[in-house]
Amino acid sequence: MASIKGVISYIFQRRYLFHLLVWVMYALLMLIDMQGYIRKRGWLFIINPFLISFLLMIVLVYGNTLLLIPRFLERKKYLLYGLGIMFLMAMNTLARSRSQLYFDAVVWPNDPMNIEDYFKWNVFYSLWFIVISSMLFYVQRWAEQREQVRNIQITQLQTELKYLRAQLNPHFLFNGLNTIYGTIDLQNSQARNMVVQFSDLLRYNLYEAETDQVELQQEVAYLHNYVALQRARSDANLAIQLQTEVGNGNLPIAPLLFVAFVENAFKYTTRDDSHTNNVFISLKEAGGRLIFVCRNSYDTAPGQSGIGLANVRRRLELLYPGRHTLDIGQLQGIYSVTLTLQL
Repeated sequence: MASIKGVISYIFQRRYLFHLLVWVMYALLMLIDMQGYIRKRGWLFIINPFLISFLLMIVLVYGNTLLLIPRFLERKKYLLYGLGIMFLMAMNTLARSRSQLYFDAVVWPNDPMNIEDYFKWNVFYSLWFIVISSMLFYVQRWAEQREQVRNIQITQLQTELKYLRAQLNPHFLFNGLNTIYGTIDLQNSQARNMVVQFSDLLRYNLYEAETDQVELQQEVAYLHNYVALQRARSDANLAIQLQTEVGNGNLPIAPLLFVAFVENAFKYTTRDDSHTNNVFISLKEAGGRLIFVCRNSYDTAPGQSGIGLANVRRRLELLYPGRHTLDIGQLQGIYSVTLTLQL
């Protein structure tokens, strides 16, 4: 029983297979209905009446399911749908009756009939297939929606599993960092501070930055931790300056807007031991207007179409439309970024 149900569900969810099976069944019914033609005139004779009836039914069914239902019935234009159905039925009934009258006269010339004799049966025939096609349309729609819901549920479960795995990994990292911190000699304050700073950066990325907005002072603290970590691992000939002046640290701001620029500054800054290399970072806020500046000396400038920069541009467009300006330039070996935000 379950396997039969599965096969039926599979057929309904595959649009083309479903339609193919419906038309194959209809063709078989037509062949049964034309047994009189076959016995009298042979198989070749039924080609024309078969094709005419088949095409008329295609126009009736798809005129209903592809035109009238989506355009009128789905939009609750019931009067227009009713008029459309009556027109389709009238055209189908008339054309089918005339076709049957012609071919019956060829096969049974001694039993003439009037076209009115075919109307009653063909009106019922047209109405029957209108009802059947409408029912099959909505059954298939239901099957497709059910499949979509099932796919959404699977996606949600996969997302939940990924989230749970992501929760396990950070706990392992934090426990590992605590272990490393505990094994570092108490006299080695620089190493212990680096572990604490890295732990704070990791915690901010994983937890606090998951919200839509954070307080500006949290972003400032993140920048200080990040720059301190970079300063500790850099050579003495890399001059790093970080200036922050914030009038209202409680202002809300989207998290991690600046880190892509700062990462690029440290990644692409010059590494020439013969002269001082520079990274300059400034973040100033007054009256809700924030100006962020990041400059670095460079040998090879970062491209402006990288994933990190592209993501920041897109976030700014979505979160601060009409409330930001972003200028990126290169001049005399200095790569500079200036971002102005109205918070």
